[in-house]
Amino acid sequence: MKRIVRRPRPQLDDLPQLTHTLSQLSFPSAHSTTSFAAARVYRELLPAPLLYGIASSLALSRLYLGVHYPSDIAAGALLGTAIGEVL
Repeated sequence: MKRIVRRPRPQLDDLPQLTHTLSQLSFPSAHSTTSFAAARVYRELLPAPLLYGIASSLALSRLYLGVHYPSDIAAGALLGTAIGEVL
């Protein structure tokens, strides 16, 4: 999906990225997508609030690191939840 949308990662002169990324494409957040998909799949094995708390923390950390926009995180969470539902 990143290659279709081709949205560049945030670039702020006074706020450099705090981590290395493999590509300069940002939408949707792959970390957000995979963590929410895992939370959806494993909710029968572990408490859902715990899983979604971890997924949310991981997704929000991508904002802190300066590598995603909020909409990247939201789209990843929705996409991951949908994927998790199918699995």
